[in-house]
Amino acid sequence: MIIISAMSKDRVIGSGEGMPWSVAEEYQQFLRFVEGQTVIMGRRSYDIFGPDLTSAHNIVISRSGVDQEGVEICGSVEEAVQRAGWYGKTVFCAGGGSIYAQMLPLVEDMYLSYIKGDFTGDAYFPEFDEGDWDVVERRDHEGFEFVHYRRKE
Repeated sequence: MIIISAMSKDRVIGSGEGMPWSVAEEYQQFLRFVEGQTVIMGRRSYDIFGPDLTSAHNIVISRSGVDQEGVEICGSVEEAVQRAGWYGKTVFCAGGGSIYAQMLPLVEDMYLSYIKGDFTGDAYFPEFDEGDWDVVERRDHEGFEFVHYRRKE
C-alpha cells in the first residue's frame, strides 16, 4: 500500500472543503499515479477528488455514506484494507489526516508532494520519523517537490 499526499512544508493538507493551493502539475501527477488502481480515502477527501477518479476503484471510509454509484463504503480502515486486497491492484491511501494517521503504520511507500509556499489550514498530515524511511526518488518541480519514501527494512 502507498500513501499519496500533497502538503505544505508545515504538513497542511486541507483547508475547509478543499486544498489551500492549486498546482495543476501536481494534481495531474496524482491522477496518473492512481489511474486504474484502488484508492482508499475518507468522505471529505472523496468529496474533493472523487469526481476526477473515474478510472480508479474507490473505497470510501465513512459513517454517513456517500451517495455515488461505483463507490464502496467501509466503516473502518481495517475493513477498507481488507476489501482493497480483493482487487489485485496497487492500493493508494489518499487521505484525509485521520485516515493517513491510521494507515501510516501499514504502508511500505509514501508518495509525498511538498507544495512550495506558505499555507494555513485545518487538516494536517501526521508526523513521521524520516529516519524510518529511505528516499527512493526526489524530483523538483516549479510548484512542488515530489519525494518517494520507502520504509526501511
